[in-house]
Amino acid sequence: MRIPLWLIALLFVGYTVWCVRYWHCRQCDCCNGEPATQTVQTSGVPLFKWNADQPEPDANFKAWKKDLVARSGQGDTLLITAWYRAGETNASKAANLGQARAEALRSLMQPEVPESRIHLAFKTVEDSLAEGGPARESADFSWLKMVLKKDEGAIIESDNAVTFLFPFNSTEKDQDPKVDAYLLKLVAKHKSTASTFTIVGHTDDVGEPAENIKLGLGRANAIARILINNGIDTKRIKVDSKGEAQPVADNGTEDGRHQNRRVVITTAN
Repeated sequence: MRIPLWLIALLFVGYTVWCVRYWHCRQCDCCNGEPATQTVQTSGVPLFKWNADQPEPDANFKAWKKDLVARSGQGDTLLITAWYRAGETNASKAANLGQARAEALRSLMQPEVPESRIHLAFKTVEDSLAEGGPARESADFSWLKMVLKKDEGAIIESDNAVTFLFPFNSTEKDQDPKVDAYLLKLVAKHKSTASTFTIVGHTDDVGEPAENIKLGLGRANAIARILINNGIDTKRIKVDSKGEAQPVADNGTEDGRHQNRRVVITTAN
């Protein structure tokens, strides 16, 4: 039996209408009369709406921040440059909206990046962010490499630890008032708590491994003595040395060797 052409055409049209409607319903999930709630994937980078001094909440922000922090080197400073537009209104207590945004972003970066390692800047820009429009990227983030002087130490704060860098072949920190002042503040902060301190010394790879273990231990003990002499019970302090075994930078350069000559204090509550 031959099927009439008009019936074939009708079936084809009906199937086409069904396919279009099915695809439309699957895409928008709105065939029940209610619009669908679609999940919007974002990069996690902080975005600001017009006139806003706080970024929009973003579920992917933590992952974005983790990736940003991972790109830093030991002691690097995070430069946050916040943007604002001439037509925006500043309702914050800051001098301008850019400064308010920069300060808000600084708070969001902690504790992974301590305040001592964050530098703020701001500038006016002209871009596509407009009143009533969607949130837009309103800041730039870049890492400033730490510059070390050969015969000086350094203090580098991180989440729950602090790193002291040592000049070549040195163990004592008596000659560095910055380190002494920092340790006194650390003692004042934790003296009446039950916090414990793990102090680990490290070296570059110059010299014999066994001697570097001793050198690292001498550096750790030098820091521990300052804590003990200012009221921290020895039972709350654990001292260790890794010598040259755990470098954080290239021992093939003077700058790298300087970064490896360090003591790390980790505090636990």
